[in-house]
Amino acid sequence: MIATILRSSSNFNAVEYNEAKVSKGVAELVEIKNFDLLQNTGNVTASNLQEFLINYSSQNDNIKKPQFHLAISCKKDEYDYDELVKIAHQYLKEMGYGEDGQPLLIYAHHDTSNHHIHIVTSRINPQGKKIDHDNERLRSQAVINKIMGVKPKQDVKNIVQKSLSYSYETLGQFQAILESSGYESYIEGDNLNIKKGGTVLENILIAEIEKHTQKRSKEETQKRRMQLKAILLKYRDITSNKEELNEILKKKFGVSLVFIGKKDTPYGYIIVDHKEKATYKGKDVLGIKELLHFNKEAVTEKNKDEIAVFIHNLLEENKKQTIGELNEKLWRKYNVNVYHDGFVRDRHYKIISQVNAKDFETLRYNFKVQWIQSFNPSTEEERAILCKFGHIEDVNDILIKENNDVDKINSTINHIKSIVDSEKTDSIYKELNRTKIVIIRKEDTLHAIDIGASTIVNLNETDIDITNLKRHSSVGVNASAGIITNRGSGQTQIAKVESLLNSKDTGHHSNREWEVGGSDNWDDIDDKRKLRQ
Repeated sequence: MIATILRSSSNFNAVEYNEAKVSKGVAELVEIKNFDLLQNTGNVTASNLQEFLINYSSQNDNIKKPQFHLAISCKKDEYDYDELVKIAHQYLKEMGYGEDGQPLLIYAHHDTSNHHIHIVTSRINPQGKKIDHDNERLRSQAVINKIMGVKPKQDVKNIVQKSLSYSYETLGQFQAILESSGYESYIEGDNLNIKKGGTVLENILIAEIEKHTQKRSKEETQKRRMQLKAILLKYRDITSNKEELNEILKKKFGVSLVFIGKKDTPYGYIIVDHKEKATYKGKDVLGIKELLHFNKEAVTEKNKDEIAVFIHNLLEENKKQTIGELNEKLWRKYNVNVYHDGFVRDRHYKIISQVNAKDFETLRYNFKVQWIQSFNPSTEEERAILCKFGHIEDVNDILIKENNDVDKINSTINHIKSIVDSEKTDSIYKELNRTKIVIIRKEDTLHAIDIGASTIVNLNETDIDITNLKRHSSVGVNASAGIITNRGSGQTQIAKVESLLNSKDTGHHSNREWEVGGSDNWDDIDDKRKLRQ
């Protein structure tokens, strides 16, 4: 595990760098935090993010280069991206960047064989003070070492014992099993040393490994090899590179591909079949050249109709796929993207094709689910209210999250309390409307939906005086479901959401950020650009 602190700047050019990677389809914004309304309006562009960070940092004009830009990387896929994000949060807290209110961007990069993320924030804390940077490079390495020490050696022992139970014919295949689980290994004398994060955690006698080898005939493995070949061919055709192919095979089938040779020009590969606890020589299933036939296709009159089929096949494999996820694959394969009007356009915004109506409705619904999920309901009642508010057909599409961001919820409560306590009765809803807070009444219970902060709060469980809020509630668009929204705020906000979710407008954009999901409309938000809850 390596943490590299990159160059500071005055204009937060790290945002521009990372967003350019996003536009090329080789990176994604996996977490955005404390960017206020910007992160929820869909207007997530490089220039807007830079402007926000510059304005935030201007509270301390003594700091000329306030950008903090960090890269955290690991060997190949020894840690997945969720694990890297968790490590990033531990790191930021230890280094002084973990305060509530600290703006944060985390990007996952897919342009190398090593999993890595980039973090961008300000060197100024929410109180306007400079975050300590003394000996930060030495402290940085010490923090990484501390975090990595959390991984117990017992995990390695368990992996070794599990690997010995697989069917393998050679030491190399045994090493491939270890590698597919995120561990490196190398021979030293009579031992095989096993390491992770640059530290040797275990060793085992090679003779012990060889005692467990199993030789199987091609006749015995014929059926499974044919199944694997069909799987490899099918998913090769809906992925764009070996990393993407490997990721989907592991997630969907428990199959890992371990390549042999140089990163860009491997000469062979080993298949680790975790489902069957077996290994196969890649050449006995599908030749390496045929496997890696990921040629990017230029769009022509002959093949442009294939794009809609390609999209349909991707949705058949994952019904919950969003436009953002889809666009990453489309861009890598055809240099095109799906837009909010359902048309497929090239880099010059020329219409190439159109998503079929049923598939497009699936994508639109998936966006609504992703947007409502960002509010993280903690009870059945909150989930039901949010589903009515967002027109989610099946409440089971939204997960209940018990461990919510308490600080964010308290911030919403305090904000509403300040409005109720300071405003005249007739102005309360006007101010709530201005700050994008919707009050929803269901029988005698009031809930507040804070659109800007993506939170929902049961006001009856707070110390807010809700008398005036109840007095001024009026029947809104959800009254038929037993839900009443405040006049003005509720109707205005719901109408806005409806308008954005049902927008059919077309048009060019001033930048290409939308190619992976960013735009003025909430309908265009990339799934990966929402808060990771």
